[in-house]
Amino acid sequence: MQWLVDLDRATADGTLSMAGADHLKQKAREAMIAHAINLALFAGVLMVIGGTIAFIPDRWALTMLGGFLTLSAAFLLLTAGPMFRLVANATGFIGAALAVGALTFINFEGVDSRIVAGLAIGLPAILAGVAMRRFAPRALSGLGGWLILLGALVHVLGILTTESQLGLGWLALHYAGLVALVCGMMLNVRFVTAIALVPLAMALSSRTFYSHASYGVAIYESTLTIIQMGLFAAMGYLAAKRYPEQIADHARLIANLSLIWANVAFWIGSLWGDVVGYHLWGPRWEFVTEGMELGTDKSEYWQAAVDVFEASAITIPADAFTVVWAIGILAVGIWGAMSAKRGVFNIAVTFGSIHFYTQYFERLESSPESFMIAGIIAIGAAWALWSFNRQPSGQAEV
Repeated sequence: MQWLVDLDRATADGTLSMAGADHLKQKAREAMIAHAINLALFAGVLMVIGGTIAFIPDRWALTMLGGFLTLSAAFLLLTAGPMFRLVANATGFIGAALAVGALTFINFEGVDSRIVAGLAIGLPAILAGVAMRRFAPRALSGLGGWLILLGALVHVLGILTTESQLGLGWLALHYAGLVALVCGMMLNVRFVTAIALVPLAMALSSRTFYSHASYGVAIYESTLTIIQMGLFAAMGYLAAKRYPEQIADHARLIANLSLIWANVAFWIGSLWGDVVGYHLWGPRWEFVTEGMELGTDKSEYWQAAVDVFEASAITIPADAFTVVWAIGILAVGIWGAMSAKRGVFNIAVTFGSIHFYTQYFERLESSPESFMIAGIIAIGAAWALWSFNRQPSGQAEV
């Protein structure tokens, strides 16, 4: 678990010695430099991979080049000194990505079932990576972890790009999220764990989009998304209490992200309400209008199908979301404060402010008085957040 400590205050009140503070500052500096090096390395690897693919269009040539680079990097990691380790790892990452990527495209072309192709390439890469991390010298552990990620990516792509006649896309996206979550925890890479939320959110038709300097978020199934993310958040917080810190750290991360997305779903529901299941199993234009003659007014049939579905579906009004969201924010905020979970408390305060401003100006006309009252309340909320976060706690969690 990571802690935030005011070293100057800790040394001033005698909690920490000057030598201890200097040691912690040095460790923090080393960690920050390591993060910067890793970011630069990862960006460089991606750019070299992209440039090489554009420069050498032949995929079999890319496969052979990638294999050669990977084997050469493994040899360097085993024989060369620490000075060459970073370059050797970068070379291995580039080579493995080229080889696995080229083989993937070769096998995906003209194959009816990309699930099989994904397994044929992804599974051996995963097994090779696991073997390198468990049985090979420690110098190969980084390359082994990279192979695991590449294999998992190919395997998941094989599933997601296979068309299902049974409408099981939502299940495939949940599986993809689970794979990313397991990889992130196993390799202790928080970024991979965070990415797991993307397919999990997409499974119930959540989307983001960009249009001419405007960014947007769309959650078409607010109710189901709230239930889904609420379950993920609850499981994450429970896992954080029961498992070792390496797993608990990732569990808290996915729980906090799930809590954020659940609040976004509440936000959208509080504005437009929700017809549960409309975008997942509701009527589809192509099915309703299939076989109709040209010139037929298809919109009437479509509207009739929509009316029939809405008459039997569960419809939740926007006001219900507004009330339940307010109660939920209050309950979660109190729980976060009482249990010293700063991340949870900050999420509650942030979305509490968003909720208040949204409903205040959505339901009341803008006026000087309304702006003044809203500003006073915002200042009070900011003061409460500042007061809580400045008090030290021996059990605070992110």
